[in-house]
Amino acid sequence: MRAASLLKTAFPIVAQYSGLGAALALRYRGAGTIFMLHSVVENGDGYPDHSLRCPAGKLADALHFLREDGVAFVSLDEMLERLKFPSGRPFAAFTFDDGFADSLTQALPVMERFGAPMTVYVATGMIERSLDAWWLALAEWIRRSDRVALPQAGLAFDCSDAAAKKRAFVAIEAAIHRDYDLLPQVRVALADEGIDCHAQLDREALTVEQLRELARHPLVTIGGHTDTHINLALAPEATACREMMSNRRFLEGIIGKPVVHFAYPFGNARACGDREAAIAHAVGFKTAVTTRSGAIFSGHLDHLYALPREVLSADDTPPSLRCKLDGVYRAFQSHLGDPVARM
Repeated sequence: MRAASLLKTAFPIVAQYSGLGAALALRYRGAGTIFMLHSVVENGDGYPDHSLRCPAGKLADALHFLREDGVAFVSLDEMLERLKFPSGRPFAAFTFDDGFADSLTQALPVMERFGAPMTVYVATGMIERSLDAWWLALAEWIRRSDRVALPQAGLAFDCSDAAAKKRAFVAIEAAIHRDYDLLPQVRVALADEGIDCHAQLDREALTVEQLRELARHPLVTIGGHTDTHINLALAPEATACREMMSNRRFLEGIIGKPVVHFAYPFGNARACGDREAAIAHAVGFKTAVTTRSGAIFSGHLDHLYALPREVLSADDTPPSLRCKLDGVYRAFQSHLGDPVARM
């Protein structure tokens, strides 16, 4: 096991049993936590993009742990009410990004079992099969290859076994998020490998009828996620506004209900900021979530378009979930700074 992997596994255990987590929780544990997922699968084996895939059994284990810990499962609308009128009981809200068909086929049955509300943020291009879902195509390239390389970027990775494939996906994805100018090289490589992004979408994305079925379920809220899953911060203001507004109207036209919650694609500091928060407000959304780490505090009532989330992943254990509830990761990532994550 690599040192980084060992540290990642050991840190939550040390934090829990040393008392460090409990000490940090005094400042960094908020009223509740929004958890972020993408795809929920029956079995997580064989997916290089494991960071985006949570096995249904792992989701059930996490929900069981949280319920036993006294955490209330709430919708985003109920979350807002609890921030305005605190109950004292911690809450968790669960969100699923992009618009995967398995939000219906895999995630919803688990959420039903626990009576847990879920918000599914859907990009127009997932439904229309027009999205440039490079991350799905990248995973397919890595899955079928023993070695992948982006020579112009000086990147090359062994992909000879499952662990190596996962490391390659994480490394390339991280490199892209550091420098989005790598994307054209990735697209060229995918085309050279004959990987059809639209075929990937057709296998994985919700259909119109599945979206309607999800929206009819009492536990489900449908949220916006732009038309093309664009990096909004890199787009002109008019484009960012159009992406949000058009997506909202598209979804409302399909499900016949208001769409008032939004997730920024990618959600990091290079993908959304104060400008994007102002646009989300102007377009008419009530909340917008990022991918920044942190708990939810009453102070977020003044920052409803910069709500942080914690990833719920296949790697989570009770100690790591405890760290997320207690805001431990926020404490370290902020260098013991402000507990309230903002833009």
